[in-house]
Formats: sequence, structure tokens, C-alpha cells
Amino acid sequence: MRTSPHSGPVDVARTVVPSPETGAPVAGALPRRTLVGDLMTRKVTALDPRTGFSTVVAALRGHHHDMLPVVDAEQRVMGTVSSSDLLAKLAVSVLPAHEPLIESRQIRAMRRRASAVSARELMTAPALTVTTTTTAAEAALLAVRHRVHHLPVLDGRRRLTGVVCLCDLLGALHRDDDEIRSEVLYLAVGPDSGVERASLIVDCRDGQVVLNATTALRSQARSLAESVRRVEGVVDLLDSLCWRTDDTRASVAGS
Repeated sequence: MRTSPHSGPVDVARTVVPSPETGAPVAGALPRRTLVGDLMTRKVTALDPRTGFSTVVAALRGHHHDMLPVVDAEQRVMGTVSSSDLLAKLAVSVLPAHEPLIESRQIRAMRRRASAVSARELMTAPALTVTTTTTAAEAALLAVRHRVHHLPVLDGRRRLTGVVCLCDLLGALHRDDDEIRSEVLYLAVGPDSGVERASLIVDCRDGQVVLNATTALRSQARSLAESVRRVEGVVDLLDSLCWRTDDTRASVAGS
């Protein structure tokens, strides 16, 4: 049996896996997992918690960052101050001077933030942080889930060592098609993939991978497709996978 093939680009560069006699491609350190430490900005401006409002404004504007970390004497991150924290003071100027009896929680929080005069009072705590060994994918999930644009980066002693922003994390997706193809081939010829090498064809263009192969088991085809979709830089997977034995039905019947 086979999955239904997807339509996709036809004008793509093609790589056919070598036969066992000619040897498998040399993949190197694959699969690749880009770390935050490889992407982060190391020169970071941090704020003392006693820093006054005007100085915080000047620091944010001068460094063109949307966020600055607040650190203690040992460079451990206490919290973060963002532009939105500072803009609360400007935003409340167009609100009624006296709080009405019924006001949203968001507006009440804005009024409290507007009364802050130091970094300690302005900051959001605890801060969302990552480490140098956090993967770019894990950092991206944290940033997207919590709708933040910058994340302080900590070293092995939990001290501030850098900042990574969304644009930095995009570096994990910026890969050459040949790199992506090599990693897909590495996964496809792995010892547990079950792929018949003679059946394997991998195409890649602009991050779109076309994968044709026959595996021994249907579960192996499913696992391979899932692994390929997780490869950094893969925009889409267009697969036409076949298998010799449908072991998924046996699992369902025996459960």
C-alpha cells in the first residue's frame, strides 16, 4: 500500500541515494540542532534595578531593542523591561484622570505600571529566559507561546550572557537546499528507517522536500515523514511513501 502523493514543484534539483556498493552520503554532524548560543547577541545592555525611568527610556531608545534585562549585582536576571512597560505612562495620559468603578484588569495594570519610577518597579518578573544550550526550536516555541520578541540568555551559572531575538532565531531556518537534502538523506538511510535504498529519491528546492521511498513497515514511513518535517529549514514535505507491511493495523487490532 502507499500514501497519496502530494502535488508539488517539478523543476527541482534531484539527489538519488547511492547504492550500497558506492556507499552512503557523508552527513557529518546530523541531524542539525541549532543552539541559542550560536545565534544570540553577546553584547548586551543590562539595567540595574535602581535605574530611573528616564535612563531606562534612553537605554531602550539608544540600543533599538524592545527589551532590556534587569540584573542584580551577580548578573543574574531579575526581570525584563520592554517598550510597552514604558509606554504605559504615555498611554494613561489619554485615560480619565479618576478610575471609574468598573475598569478592565488590563487598564488597571496599565495605571499601576504608569506609576513606576525605577527599573525594579517597571520590570516584568520572573523573566522568560533560555540558556546557550537551548535549541532554536525550543526558544522559538517559548517566544511564540508567550508573545515576546526577545529572550535573555543565561550561562551555566545562570548569569546573563546574551540576548536572542526573533530575527536571530530565523537563522536556524536559513539553510541551503543541499544542506537540507543531505540531512533528509541521513535520516532516510538510518539503520531504523527501513528504507529500501534503491527506491529512495530526495528532491529539495526553496526548502520544499519531495521524498519518494519504500519502507518495510508503514510505521517506519510515518516516523520518517515526521522526522523530515522537523528538519531545520524544511518549509514543506511532499511525500510519496510506500511500505511492504501495514503494521499499524495489527497494533490497533491487538490493543
